[in-house]
Amino acid sequence: MSRIFSISNLMILYWAMYWLMNGLDKFLNRQNLGFFKWHGKDRSDQFSGYFNNTGVDVFWIDPLLYLVATWELAIAIPLAMALWLQVFSARFNVNYFKLGMSCGALTFIIFSFFDVIFGDRAELLEHGTFLILIVVTYQLVLNQQLFLQLKRS
Repeated sequence: MSRIFSISNLMILYWAMYWLMNGLDKFLNRQNLGFFKWHGKDRSDQFSGYFNNTGVDVFWIDPLLYLVATWELAIAIPLAMALWLQVFSARFNVNYFKLGMSCGALTFIIFSFFDVIFGDRAELLEHGTFLILIVVTYQLVLNQQLFLQLKRS
């Protein structure tokens, strides 16, 4: 039981859920799902301001948001697979973990790049903070795995 609720599993679960929910939010925003309404954050308004300020046609907002959403959902997959293997087979697949975390870090770097272009310092702070958390999570999880291997031998 302690293996299931280890700190590394909880951190991997957090990031898998973060990317899953963030991706779904762009598809389900303001949708009534029957048993509740998915409110989420309306990125269309936010992006229309960005695009109007930079001269980009607002036609590209929805395709861009759906592309980003698909990418975010894809990031969740290797993290969920790493967590599944760790919990149900007691094997840690470092490759799935590294892939998910590296793609997450790259995503926050790209988001930060565009935050500067669009002049959104609040989003830049948020994305920079999440990038730091990705790096900290990466190190903590890998160090815990190394510690567990040393403990076994």
